[in-house]
Amino acid sequence: MSSWYYVKDGERTGPLRREELNARITEGAITGDTLVWTVGMQAWICAGAVTELGLPPPLPTRRDVSELDQREPDFSPIMTDAAVGPTIPSIAPPSPLIAPAHALAGFRIRATAKIVDLFILYGFGLIVQGLVAVLLFDGVVPGMLEDWDRWTRFTLVAAPINVAVVLAYTMYFIRRHEATPGKRLFGLRVVRADGGRVSRTCVIGRYFAEQLSVLTFLAGYVMAAFDDEKRTLHDYLCGTRVVRGLREKE
Repeated sequence: MSSWYYVKDGERTGPLRREELNARITEGAITGDTLVWTVGMQAWICAGAVTELGLPPPLPTRRDVSELDQREPDFSPIMTDAAVGPTIPSIAPPSPLIAPAHALAGFRIRATAKIVDLFILYGFGLIVQGLVAVLLFDGVVPGMLEDWDRWTRFTLVAAPINVAVVLAYTMYFIRRHEATPGKRLFGLRVVRADGGRVSRTCVIGRYFAEQLSVLTFLAGYVMAAFDDEKRTLHDYLCGTRVVRGLREKE
């Protein structure tokens, strides 16, 4: 369900459900000249220009909304100029927006990309297990049922190495290409909510936050199928998005 925001007396109000927005329209709190925003819009826009809201078009004295300064939020009061009418305040969207050329990646394509990465990492895991077995366990991977003690010792050695390998894999590809090989295969990228590159700290935090998505019986992943911005639990926690398309040259 989409969340809506609007500007009243120079201040941003929201989020509102569509039903709440309709109630404000009925009350007259929102008119055709009121600036509104919801997920998918590139910038604030006059409510009268949004066909689905059913409001009259904005007054001709209203400045074109493309003049809105998206760089920094400024909640100064709306000033009136007799020559040009009400001056639109410089107000950033309530949530950072992804560049319009890069659509948000949905649940199914993300799940497919994840499966590709899991296959790759499974291969690395087998290599780690083989090396640990050769170096410390006479070349044999202990069985959990056959020899619990040896299997426990083996796991205590191999598991941290596997974690380090996965972190190195994730760090290298996301920092260098903004995507792991699975995501790159499908033209996806991991970015900040404002479309910028993620930091090293964010990559590490996102890895551990993703374990929560696993521990919730994968519900943290399934969230992306129902969220307006296609976010998983670890995207929520780390403020990231997964988008389609290559980054334009900076």
